[in-house]
Parts: sequence; C-alpha cells; structure tokens
Amino acid sequence: MSRKLIELYFFPIILSIGYCVGLGFWDYLLKINDSWMFILPVIVNVFFFIFIQQSKNKLGKILALALCSMMIGYMATATGFLQGHMSIGIVASAFQTNTNEALEFLSVIHYKFLLYVVILGILTFYYLCLYQTSYKLVVNKYLIVFLCIFNIFNIFLIQTANAALKYKKEEKILNEGNGKELSWNISRSSPKYSTQVFILGESVQRDYLSLHGFKEKTTPFLDSMPVQYVEHYVSTAPNTATSLPRTLAYMDKDRNIKSSMNVMTLAKQAGYNTIWISNQGFLGKNDTAVSKIGIHAEHQLFLKSGNYQSKNKDDNELITLLDQQVKKYSNQNNVIFLHMMGSHPDACERLFDSPRLYPKYPETINCYLSSINKMDTFLESVYAVLSKTKKSFSMVYFSDHGMTVNEDSYHVDNTSRANYKVPFIVLSSDQIVRKKLDKSISGYDFLNIYAGMLGVETPYLDQTRTLDKIENNPHITVFDWNDYLPYASLQD
Repeated sequence: MSRKLIELYFFPIILSIGYCVGLGFWDYLLKINDSWMFILPVIVNVFFFIFIQQSKNKLGKILALALCSMMIGYMATATGFLQGHMSIGIVASAFQTNTNEALEFLSVIHYKFLLYVVILGILTFYYLCLYQTSYKLVVNKYLIVFLCIFNIFNIFLIQTANAALKYKKEEKILNEGNGKELSWNISRSSPKYSTQVFILGESVQRDYLSLHGFKEKTTPFLDSMPVQYVEHYVSTAPNTATSLPRTLAYMDKDRNIKSSMNVMTLAKQAGYNTIWISNQGFLGKNDTAVSKIGIHAEHQLFLKSGNYQSKNKDDNELITLLDQQVKKYSNQNNVIFLHMMGSHPDACERLFDSPRLYPKYPETINCYLSSINKMDTFLESVYAVLSKTKKSFSMVYFSDHGMTVNEDSYHVDNTSRANYKVPFIVLSSDQIVRKKLDKSISGYDFLNIYAGMLGVETPYLDQTRTLDKIENNPHITVFDWNDYLPYASLQD
C-alpha cells in the first residue's frame, strides 16, 4: 500500500508544491487565516497533475505542458519567489517598466531561482510525458471539470486579471484627475527660501546609511553636516508605482488619488516657479504614474523618453540640469523636484564611474552600498550648486521605498518592514546644528509636511502637521498592494 501511494502521489505532490511556491502562493502561509489559500491549491493541483498524467488525450497534455511552460517562464523572473502572489504592485511595475530596466532586473536574478525552475521544468516533463506507474486513480467526470477550472494555474491567471483591472482602474482615476487642475483654495503663501529642492531617491533602505547607524561609512557627507532627519520615516507603499502617487498627490477620505492635486500644482498655485527634473523616464501616452505628476510642473526635463530605446543615464546628469535651472530662474522662488534612479536594481549599473567601495561584501551588496555612497555624493553636489547661488535654500531627500537586503542580494517585496523603511533628510542654508527627529512619521503626511515647508495654507491640508509639529505616529498604515494595513503587522 505504501509503495502504491508513493508511486501515485510523490511526483504530483512535489510538482504541486513547487508551482504554488514559485507562483508566490507561499506568502499566504505568513498568516494562519490565509494559509488555506496555499494548502487548498496544493491539494487540488495534486489531483490535476495525476489527471493530466493519466490522460490519453495528447492535445490536453500538450496544452497542459504549454501552460506549465508559461508559468515556469514567469517563475524564472523570480517575481513570485520574492514578491508573493500576483498583486497590483507587480502589475504596476510591469506596465511602467521599459525594456532596458526589465533586462537589468532579469540580469540580477539569483541563480538559485533559475536552478529551481529548471529542475521543476524537467520534473514536469518527466512526470507528464515519461513517467509510468501501474497504479491508476479513478477520476469521475465532475471532478475532472472541477480540476480543469480550479487548478493553481487558473487561480494565478484570475489573480493576474484582477490585479490588472485594479491597476487600470487606478490608472483611470489618475488620468481623469489629470484632465484639469483643481484649485487648492490657498489662503496663504509665505516662502521662507528662495529655492527648495525635493530629491526623490529610489530603493534606499535607511538602515544602510551610516547616518542611521550602519557600520560602514556610506554617507560621509550627511554624517558631517547639520542635517535634520527623521529617525522612523515610513513610505506609503513598497514600490515606486504605488508609493509615489500616494505620497505626492492628495488622497480623499475614501483614499482615491486626486492626481491633479499634487506637489506641483500646490506649489504653482502658491506662486512658486515649478521644475521637474527626472532620470526615471517619460512614456508619452503611457506615461508612468509619477510622470503624470511631473507634467504639471511649468518646466519639465526628462533625461530619457522611457520607451524601448531608453538608456541607462547617470544621476549625476541631473546636477548639470539643476545648475542650469537655478541660474536661469535666479530671480524667482523655485520648487524643484529631482527624481533619481538611485539604487534601483541593478545597482551596479547605477554606479557608472563611481567606485565600488565595500569589497568585503558580495558584489551585489557592494554595489548597493556603493550606490548609497554615490547618493551621498549626489546630495553634496546639490548642496554645492545651491550654496553657490548665495541665496537661501532648503533641500529634502527621501526614498520612494526601501528594500529587503540579504547577505548576497536585495529585492522588493511587500511583506517586511524593510521595504517601507526609508530616510527623510533635510538640509538648508540656515541650519547650523544636527537635529534628529526621534519619531515615526508616515509618508501619507508628506503633503502636510511639504505645505509647511512652502509656507502654504489650504483647507485640504493640516497646518498643524508640519515636520516640527507632527507628533509620533505609533499607528502608521501602509498599502501592501492588496490593502491598507498596520505597518506594525508586517514582518520585522
């Protein structure tokens, strides 16, 4: 009996678990209440594989192999392994990634994931096409219909379609909001600085800044300056496409994003000269959620178009453009946004001529830490450009999201706090002492903080929630691609 069970169930159990893990269903095991979403598909797919293996229908087997091959192709990107089951965050990243960035992403996939899918592919072909067993499982026609409908592959495809619909719905809201600029009903505007620069970093987890206590000297410039920084700043979401729209645009009480009520229109209506300078691309009719905000600036400069011809551009090119713009508009009060590529995977590709400074670490981590050091040098260059004007200025740096950093790799996911832990740093021409703000602040308060820095009052924002006045928030909420949930509920 035991031999019969092993012959009949060993391979289908291995394959079923293999596909459920590779397609990201493993993340349902993180919560006891959701674990059935992993266990049930595993059980169902055991019988699905047995049915396909025993089937005499060659066309059915070919279709099943084609479906398995398609899923293995997806698993080879390591998305399911690293980011869990299909979600709006994964879909948004796919829609808003150009070919160059996609190739970079694929180039840094760890070999262990590729080995996993190669083995799974070989086992699948062997079991469905070559494996022989003398034992047969009788499957009635009703069970066959059930297995053909509710197998893991169809569930994955349904999740993908659902996530795509959610993304398109959010994109539609963003596009509709972009149709016209809504009034902020500004009652007061009192600029404190001649130029205010806001720097949007990319993929920087604050624990790897020496400013925040990291053991390697990754931020020597910031370490030596009278900066003001938030000890616990938490991003709104764990990837660019979902985080920045929720950070830079107004959200109503139902959490609908009003994309035309954003950082650019607020500053513009307050009388500032607005400039958006980006190294993250612009895609024309299919522009990203972030560039939808950038196009509201009076002056827009994109280092690359964002289409399939897009090339990897050095963030340092932003410095030259910034220098030109502050000289060109020296007689105006300016609000300037710089959108970096920063530490976006592949970090090695972001270094260009900058050195790899941490050779005792694996190459991937060496590049990641070196990209943070390069960011520090970038901020030093921005500070130098603004200081050279001999006018008052402030500059703010924060990252769109963090990363999960392992011993030899790093990646984005939505289940750990590391993906939401980002730096928030302020330097200004009149700051003379270092100031650590030892409190937790949510990225959902950025617009309130931003308005305070611009000296703007509007009924849509809370003027009591400026950077200095805002109180510690022990109940921060984040968007994890599926829902809004407590930051404290995530893995440490």
